[in-house]
Formats: sequence, structure tokens, C-alpha cells
Amino acid sequence: MTETTDTPAYKVLNRRRLPFPHAKVYTAFADPEQVKLWWGPHGFTNRIDTFDLRTGGRWLFTMINENDREFYNVKEFLEVSPKRIVMQHIEPMHDFVMTMSFDTVDDDTTDLTWIMKFAPGQDPGLAPFLEAANEQNFDRLEAHLQTL
Repeated sequence: MTETTDTPAYKVLNRRRLPFPHAKVYTAFADPEQVKLWWGPHGFTNRIDTFDLRTGGRWLFTMINENDREFYNVKEFLEVSPKRIVMQHIEPMHDFVMTMSFDTVDDDTTDLTWIMKFAPGQDPGLAPFLEAANEQNFDRLEAHLQTL
């Protein structure tokens, strides 16, 4: 599925206004040492094997839940800039493209928007779970940014 040409089966949209400067919010994702601390829903930790943040680069990581169950993930970056990161989720299970937008509101405020567009054939019943998981991800990001 490509973000610009295919019609998604469904979308998951999450948006959060963060009381932090754009550079701080963007760096929290662009720096793998930071992203491993907050990525994922509550209770998850991360082991990052590869984080090549450039167009065509790969992000290979394992999310580990509170029961020590591991979820290996492969993503490819399709577009990378300080304003927008687009990545294709390659495995496991889901087929989607995620767009992360970092919009400056003022010197101390950034709007972060995540849009996940799922390929045809994907189960739309996952949408409520994913919306809630993304909100937990935003909670973890905000808590992380407060510690910096």
C-alpha cells in the first residue's frame, strides 16, 4: 500500500497538542535512545536493533509487554523531514502506512498528529484498540518530554 495512491480500508487518527517546542518533540522520535523509552502502549519496553531515520531507511525493533511477550516490528521510512515522517509497517500482521506530523503552534507548543491508513482487507475491528493504544503512546511521550 502506498500512502498517496491507494484507498485505505480504514484510518486511525490521533492528535495531541503538546506543551513542548517542535524540536524537542521531533527529537524524542528522531533519537532512538529516546524513542525506545516511550514508544508503545503502557507497560511496553523496546529493544531497537536498527533505526535508520532517512527515506528508505528501516526501523527494526521488538516491543515487549509486561508479560515478557515479544512483538518484532519492521518499518520502512518512506518520507522523513522535521515536519513529517511517513513509514510503512511491514510486519507483523498489519498492513498500514503511518504519517506522523509535527506542527508548530508557537515557540512552546507542538501539535502531533498520527494517521494510520490500513490496506484493504485489514480488520477494521482493530481501530478502537489502536486508537486507545496510540493515546497511551502519546501519554508516554508527554511524560518522557517532561523529564527532559
